[in-house]
Amino acid sequence: MDIEVHDVIDELDTHSAVPTWSGFDYQGQVSIYWVIKQLNQMDLSSVQLKDYELQIESLEDFSINFNGYPLTIHQVKAYRDKATFGKYKRAIHDLLGKCAKYPKINLCFLHTLQPFELPENDILKNELKEIKSEKNKQQLEEYSNLLFKEGKYDEVFQKLILNQELNGEHTCVIGRMEIEGEIKKQIRVFLHKNKKLCKYEFVESDENIDFIYYNFIHEINTEVAKGHVEKEKDISISFLTFVDILFNEFVFAFTEKTAASMLKKILSNYFDEYCEKLELEQEDCTAWKENWEWVCRLNDHDFLLLCKKITPTVNADTKKLETTILRELVVKAGTHKTLFPLVMSAGHFALKIEGVKEMFVLNKEGIHHLITTIAETWGRNEATNQGRKIFEALKNDNQLAYMLFDVDKVITNELEGPFEGKIVDAGQDYETVIPGFEEKDTITKHKRMVFMKVDTAMEVFRL
Repeated sequence: MDIEVHDVIDELDTHSAVPTWSGFDYQGQVSIYWVIKQLNQMDLSSVQLKDYELQIESLEDFSINFNGYPLTIHQVKAYRDKATFGKYKRAIHDLLGKCAKYPKINLCFLHTLQPFELPENDILKNELKEIKSEKNKQQLEEYSNLLFKEGKYDEVFQKLILNQELNGEHTCVIGRMEIEGEIKKQIRVFLHKNKKLCKYEFVESDENIDFIYYNFIHEINTEVAKGHVEKEKDISISFLTFVDILFNEFVFAFTEKTAASMLKKILSNYFDEYCEKLELEQEDCTAWKENWEWVCRLNDHDFLLLCKKITPTVNADTKKLETTILRELVVKAGTHKTLFPLVMSAGHFALKIEGVKEMFVLNKEGIHHLITTIAETWGRNEATNQGRKIFEALKNDNQLAYMLFDVDKVITNELEGPFEGKIVDAGQDYETVIPGFEEKDTITKHKRMVFMKVDTAMEVFRL
């Protein structure tokens, strides 16, 4: 029987399981990993990205197409147990058969969770020749004829890639628990290689890579879902879409301006919720309004320092804020149960605004009480645990140490008790941020800081 070699993909050779495809599943993860890996091998300044695409569940589980035609085809098998060659025979047979039928395909890949033992070539060839199955019988016979009667087996076998683990040119063995990490590595390689094309700073932080990864997959899933709605049989996603996501839409590194703006919005939302919950008219909340107006006049850097000051348990660099830290700087429970109630009563407490250092600090008889958003519940060792966090943050931030140097008592939601620790080691750096540093030698000694519950603070400052 004469076999025609096609340039156009025969519909009988395609299959579609797109409705079950998910970027969070292993198959989807492998396809995303492979696209980013290909991008990392391209010179984006010279390549026409619009010519390349990821095609899902068409000729194979996925393929990398150039001008609509497959360059490489990929089948993914996610057997959890260590599988023998027998489980992969049909997959190998069909990959080789498709390469024989469509000679413009450069390579074919079998992706697995773990490597498996492959027979010697003569034995492998005989094993593939003897396959019998009623599943897709017509394709099985056609591929067998191409491979063994038409003598194309040896030629296309050179195109088969499998069993290659990490660190090789072609990686096609990655464990289910490792695939996420490998995608993130490729994202990091891409961002580093194309740093000059990125809009944002700090794109290579771990938290930012995490953010890109999850939103990247979400966006790809959205593209697939859109194809379902439009009843497309074959879903293709241009490499331009991948690059756009990596560069623009979901590269989410925070500059000081972005972080300050977002935190102010969060704080504003918390106040709206607080007023609604207590049925307060915002116009009547004069003490908060005065402080809020002052807060809004702060430059971005000083505002972020203020956020660190009222949540000193968070150890973060304001110039390199990361996404997972951002909301920790303004804790909702502490804001609702400590910050707002005490500031709202500030008229009775004579809370004065002189600068960031004095902001939200109550002074009675020379004792400085800092209003915070710390919202830990009471526990036997919580004063010690939270105190250690604060002192660790102080060691890493000269400006925070300066702002908290005079604080004796920290007002919290639930926490109560003393903690003693060493704020910092002596260092010349502090001369620039702490006036009279040499005289204030207590900064190099153990300092006592007392946690005080809101109710206790109310009693202390009651007139």
